[in-house]
Amino acid sequence: MKFQLGFIVAAANVFASAYATAVPRAPNVADKWISVETGITLPGESIPGNVTLAKRNGAEVVTCYDTGTQVDRAPATSVIDDWCNNHAIGQVVKNGAIIWARYNYGSFTILVSGQAINGCSFKVDSNCNRLLRLPVDRCNTDGENGKQGGFETDLCGSWRFDPGSNGSDF
Repeated sequence: MKFQLGFIVAAANVFASAYATAVPRAPNVADKWISVETGITLPGESIPGNVTLAKRNGAEVVTCYDTGTQVDRAPATSVIDDWCNNHAIGQVVKNGAIIWARYNYGSFTILVSGQAINGCSFKVDSNCNRLLRLPVDRCNTDGENGKQGGFETDLCGSWRFDPGSNGSDF
C-alpha cells in the first residue's frame, strides 16, 4: 500500500505540473524560474543599420499597467538581469522587430521585450537593464513589491516588463 500511495502522489504531481492545475501560490523571493523562451520577431521588411542603444535626446515615457498579476521586485530584477546580460545584449534589433523572453515561475510568468520603433535599428547594450527597470521602479510605488509592470518608450525603442499568471501575460 505504501508503494501505491507514493506512486499515486508522484503521478498526481506530474499531472499537476504538466497541466498547470496546481493552486497558485504567492511568489517567493527564493523562487527560480522553471523555463525561459526567447526569440526575435521580425517585421516583413529588412532595414539596414546597426545603431548602438545609447541614451538619446527626447523623453523616456513610462506607462504603467496598474492592473493584473503582481510580483515581487526580486524576481523582476532577476529576470531583467538574466535576459539582458545573457540573451539580449549584442542582439541587433531592426525597425519593427521585437526581441523577447518569457520566464516561467510556475504560478506566474514574466515577459520582457524590446522593440525598435520609428524607423530605428539598434544593437542592445547595457541600457537594456536600466530601461526594463523603469516600469518596475516607477510603477506601483507604494512599496518594493506588488509590481504589475508596464513599458518604457523613447524615440527609438519600447521596452516591456509584464508579469502574468499561469503562463499568460495577464
